[in-house]
Amino acid sequence: MKTQTFKSKKLALALFVCLISNAAVADQCQLISPEQAGKALDFLKPGGTIVEFCEPCGDKDFYSKPQQIINNIQAVLEQEYWAVKVNGKGIDLAYTFVRSAEGSFLNASKLADCPSDDVSFGFAATSVVK
Repeated sequence: MKTQTFKSKKLALALFVCLISNAAVADQCQLISPEQAGKALDFLKPGGTIVEFCEPCGDKDFYSKPQQIINNIQAVLEQEYWAVKVNGKGIDLAYTFVRSAEGSFLNASKLADCPSDDVSFGFAATSVVK
């Protein structure tokens, strides 16, 4: 009986650690300062194109991810911080890449001066799947 209880506690602890580590990775630049939100709205515009790609989450092939057209964009106050919503869905700037005028995709968190870890600055325009 003690072995069963020990295993259950160990499993519960492992699940808790996984949930906490996923939460830490999942929202680097989801809740941001008003200044960062303003910068994000400077380059995330209706008619623009984004790709959601989470390198820390295990995404491997940027060019296989679907592109999304921005129909509407807004910054909304959530508690003490701001969040950016594209087409009504909250995004994390760290895992969002926006198409530049040259056709490459640049990381939205880098453009908005939001510190983000383990994400690329951008991806070249070549081989982009439409």
